[in-house]
Amino acid sequence: MTGYARASSSGVGLVLAALAAASAVCRCAAAAQWSIEPQLGLLLDYNSNLLLVPTGEQASAGMTVSVDATMKRVTESSEMDLHPHLELQRFPNEQALNADNGSVQGSYAARAERSSVTVTGSYEEASTLTTELSETGIVDTSTRRETTTAGLTLGHDFSERQHLDLQGAYTNVIYPGGEQVGLVGYRYPSGTLTDTFSVSERTSLAAGAVVDQLKAPLTGYEAHDQGLRLTLKHAFSTRLSVSAVAGGTNTTVAGVTQHGYVWDLHATYSSLLTQWDVDYSQSLQPSGRGYLVRRDAGNLTVSHNVAPRLYATLTVQDIRNSEVAGGPFYDVPRYFFGDAGFDWHASERIVVSVTAGIAELEEPVSYQTARGWHAAVNTRWTPMPLRVSR
Repeated sequence: MTGYARASSSGVGLVLAALAAASAVCRCAAAAQWSIEPQLGLLLDYNSNLLLVPTGEQASAGMTVSVDATMKRVTESSEMDLHPHLELQRFPNEQALNADNGSVQGSYAARAERSSVTVTGSYEEASTLTTELSETGIVDTSTRRETTTAGLTLGHDFSERQHLDLQGAYTNVIYPGGEQVGLVGYRYPSGTLTDTFSVSERTSLAAGAVVDQLKAPLTGYEAHDQGLRLTLKHAFSTRLSVSAVAGGTNTTVAGVTQHGYVWDLHATYSSLLTQWDVDYSQSLQPSGRGYLVRRDAGNLTVSHNVAPRLYATLTVQDIRNSEVAGGPFYDVPRYFFGDAGFDWHASERIVVSVTAGIAELEEPVSYQTARGWHAAVNTRWTPMPLRVSR
């Protein structure tokens, strides 16, 4: 895998170095449980408008082979996870879009009597067909997206009911050679301080302060954002739980300041036969074009057990992007994706999914509408995990 092997050394090294440092400074119990759980996947699909363009649609069949592994080390006071992922995409009718995508994610968490520390890191390299359709809308066969992230969270329990978290995060996105098509990447550090209070076993309240900064070195764009967040979580029962996040933002771009609001409404419901997950949010997000956008996103997933080992599924996503503080905006104004089908649990370790659906977007600048339909058969095999105690 040429591109992945070439660029992954620094990203993977960053992840492993962060985990090693955390492991060295945090004292762990002697006894540890190691586990490795692999997963193999084969996706066969057909798309009537692969690039999702309003004119000159290109239909193509496709095949994706994926290999995953989740490796864990667990002790009485710590847990380390490493999750490598490899994905090979092939399109017989559009071979220029063939891609080898890969990523590695890692985390290390340690906990003492009243304090905790969590270190996370990840590296991903993927084709723009995978990363850009709902954001910038730019799909270029010679450009790939490389994303490196790092995070640190320090937590402290002041009492059984009050918990304080200090979190720092950093994201670096680059598109080697992508500036020719408008993909310039960005650097995005952020910090959050959150105080959480448990009102009861079912209800919690949290107040937090957020600060972040977006920089695009290739264009000189810079945005600063500060805000407050209030969070309410409540479990009405073991089946139904909701959370609501609301806050204000103060965003400055090129000397222009804009006051706005962000929110996230989330609900889950689970019964013996049916599971629902609903989310609607408005947030500020970085764009691969190197600026902030305001994003409204709605997501719905439903799973219903219609027969032994057979589940009906539904997935709906609607995304709307807009400019922030009078800054530039050339992203996809609206993206919609809908998918319905069935999951057949052929055995405890094999799941076969048959789905079909539609996708739609408004093109940047021209605001022309592009539509396409798709169908897929996805087979996932999860072998027995390997566990070792030391």
